[in-house]
Amino acid sequence: MKNKGNFAMLRHAVGMLPFLLILAMLILHLALPDKTFSKEERRYLAQWPVLHIEEVIDGSYERKVESYFSDQFPLRNFWVYIEKSSRRILRTSAPIKTDAD
Repeated sequence: MKNKGNFAMLRHAVGMLPFLLILAMLILHLALPDKTFSKEERRYLAQWPVLHIEEVIDGSYERKVESYFSDQFPLRNFWVYIEKSSRRILRTSAPIKTDAD
């Protein structure tokens, strides 16, 4: 009987992990300052766009906000590094095709 209680508590704790991850990312996004330049990508990062009614109506404001959140994502350089490394690993570990294939 005690095992069922422990299992239920563990299941609830695991179910809370996605919520806690999203909450942690929100807190990090609010706490960390915006970056202007990415040395790794050698480009300027998007900043929060100025609100203009015309841009809201034509939809370009939404694209600018989306670009801002993509560029200012917490721990973004870490994720960019992971993505680049995985591409490099996958490229080098791909099977080599020969004429006999």
